[in-house]
Amino acid sequence: MPPLLEISRLCVRYGRSEALRGLDACVGGKALGLLGPNGAGKSTLIRALLSLAPIASGTARLAGLDARREGKRIREKVGYMPEHEAFIPGMTVVRFLRFMGEIGGLPPRAAMERAHETLFFAGLGEARYRPMESLSFGMHQKVRLAQAMIHGPEILILDEPTNGLDPAAREEMLALI
Repeated sequence: MPPLLEISRLCVRYGRSEALRGLDACVGGKALGLLGPNGAGKSTLIRALLSLAPIASGTARLAGLDARREGKRIREKVGYMPEHEAFIPGMTVVRFLRFMGEIGGLPPRAAMERAHETLFFAGLGEARYRPMESLSFGMHQKVRLAQAMIHGPEILILDEPTNGLDPAAREEMLALI
């Protein structure tokens, strides 16, 4: 079984600005946490691993898959909970999750079933018909977790899953994870 994460001399640039330079790592195991101050490049690394940020040079492999050449396969295997939310105003929670499931490759009926399942798992079953914009910040965090899980991924990548949560909501999120 290949290491979970293999990075060699990874560089990511946005224009002339280097976000990551010469990063090396080889990590096995089942769980990995990225720690560092704001601006250290944690989110950039995640986006590069998912082929959502341009790799200028070097290599990055996630679960044995090359981030430059196999981005689609990586995204099929990975559920990604972004740090910042993006939703379409006016959509209910369940409709948003169904939409995200369909984008992830699920047929409409399966996407709807998984939307309900993941919402109940995340503790949002009662809120599933509410408009997305009516939810609290903590509820939005749970929707993002459900969105990452909807297509049944093998790997979850969670970017700042407890950021901005009060102590009780933080404990609840960690228990879900």
